[in-house]
Amino acid sequence: MLFENQRVTPSVSGAGEFMKAALEGAEAIVLAQSSMEELVKVHKICRRRPGMKLLLHLDSMKGLSKTPEAVSFLAGYIKPDALITSSPQAAVEARRHGITSVLRCFAFDEESIDSSLKLIERANPDYVQVVPGVIPVTIRLMRAKTGLPVLAGGLVRTDADVCRAEKAGATGITSSCPDLWQAAYVSRAKRS
Repeated sequence: MLFENQRVTPSVSGAGEFMKAALEGAEAIVLAQSSMEELVKVHKICRRRPGMKLLLHLDSMKGLSKTPEAVSFLAGYIKPDALITSSPQAAVEARRHGITSVLRCFAFDEESIDSSLKLIERANPDYVQVVPGVIPVTIRLMRAKTGLPVLAGGLVRTDADVCRAEKAGATGITSSCPDLWQAAYVSRAKRS
């Protein structure tokens, strides 16, 4: 379980932010909006810190595409604990390689929700990430319709956002807001 042990999972863009989040107590961290060079640095950090989980946002990585070939490469050389992607094909390939798959769905109206549900059915991911993660009704709906654990991501910036997502049934929350990486947010044990 990658997201259930943390209230907020930090989403970072490089090795420096990765270390900052790790020092706050995060065991699982998303690497997004980053380069291959930073990915290699973060991979080295993870190898030196047993128990550290690397969750890779495939779609936003510079130098990688969201293809089955990219997933195979990552599975062979980087071995991330999870891949976050909007590509059903990449999600399927991740699962084939034993990597936890998170299908990222943009859900902001009925049409986008219906489209997302079709993609989820094709991909059969381990988790669904709802973006933006600040719409409680969407979190509840996706959880009810899919039966899968739902993550809230995108635009989660405040304590109130975190609380609303949790009340709506989000299994986990990802955020690039450093204020939400503090130990009180990262640890489930300190949950109010």
